Amino acid sequence: MLRANCPSCGAALRFVSKASLYTVCAACGNLVLRKDLDVELVGALGQLQDDGTPIRLGTRGAFHDRKFEAVGRIQLQFPAGFWNEWHLLFAAGESGWLGEAAGTYVVTFHTKARGPLPAFERLSPGQSLDIDGEAFAVKTLDAATCVGGEGELPFRIESGYMAPVADLATHGRRFATIDYSETPPLLFVGEAVEFDELKLEGLRTLEGW
Repeated sequence: MLRANCPSCGAALRFVSKASLYTVCAACGNLVLRKDLDVELVGALGQLQDDGTPIRLGTRGAFHDRKFEAVGRIQLQFPAGFWNEWHLLFAAGESGWLGEAAGTYVVTFHTKARGPLPAFERLSPGQSLDIDGEAFAVKTLDAATCVGGEGELPFRIESGYMAPVADLATHGRRFATIDYSETPPLLFVGEAVEFDELKLEGLRTLEGW
């Protein structure tokens, strides 16, 4: 674990996950970059909106009996509302994501696609798509706007950046997201889960919402 102080306000910082290159200072809201044993100020982020999520930094749970802790969050805004991507640190050191919106939950992992992914403009709802041998259908196509973030993150984010996103699903529980905010696009693959299946502990209290 790396411990440091925020270059902006001097507050204590810590990096729990080796996959985390950035952390958001809880005291001043600035994004800080980890550089070996030192840190560097990157910039300020927008203020997170109150979206009623029961999850918070430090919430623990399990996915298929693999224990994790929520160490970071990116909040995105879609036309239909807010979507949270919680950065998960698993007990074995693996990094994953818990997507949360309107009572739906998906756990995904960054996956290297075996072949080129189609351009966002070439996709349409309901379209069939083969992802590494699995048959998916395009569920939704949206343009998300980054509101801000908190905690530890594996990559840099900026408030206000636009991210065209395609969500895909199988006839079962398999789920995938193609994030077109970068070139080439980022692929995340996993599955939809029920809230109770995650066995979450350390959730927000009603007073803390």
